[in-house]
Amino acid sequence: MRLRVINIAVLICILVFGANVKTIAQSLDISSGGQPTITGALNGSVSGSADVTQNLVVNINFGEVSPANPNSIIKVVVPIAIRSRQPYKVTVTTSGSINPAAQAIQLSDIGYGNNNMRVLGYKARICSGSSHVFNAPFNNDPATTATINSSGRVAYQSTIANTTNSTVILSGPDLTQGTNSDRSTNDGWVFDAIFVVTPQFFAAGSTSATLIFTISPGPNVPC
Repeated sequence: MRLRVINIAVLICILVFGANVKTIAQSLDISSGGQPTITGALNGSVSGSADVTQNLVVNINFGEVSPANPNSIIKVVVPIAIRSRQPYKVTVTTSGSINPAAQAIQLSDIGYGNNNMRVLGYKARICSGSSHVFNAPFNNDPATTATINSSGRVAYQSTIANTTNSTVILSGPDLTQGTNSDRSTNDGWVFDAIFVVTPQFFAAGSTSATLIFTISPGPNVPC
């Protein structure tokens, strides 16, 4: 007897990242942090600007997420640039069209985490005695935290389902030196937002989501 794997699930997940900003940065700003990447996808794609002076708009199509995809995991890394001349926080809010079938892919099947905070050039402000903190449970790479739950489904330390209500993911002290209000290629910090899906048997259907990343005044963290 031969086992045949039948293509039963395809996910087209569109994640749009943005903020209500112009190409001129004010005291708080968020933008593209560089070219997003995708690995392990079958017929998937990711699009977004590599220019760190452009607004943050990224579209992700995870492609085939059934066992017809022979890869163990699909991983998307989205660099996000942030700038501020005061303490800040970054929040994420999610909305979308979720498949009502419990066995179809859900937002809880899409791992989401953050890491790799790094300076964006010599005009970034580096504060001694204080740091930029990723809030739990999002301080992880979901590709390395995947486990199998009691129902046999792949689970992650944090997922998109954890970001439905303006969730704070990151906060810290000033990010930018000087007073120039123009967005520059060297005047802030960058972190990676990471999204993963593990190919497995899902009920047929699709799920889409829109994530809005916003930077705003945060807790008083001295620099």
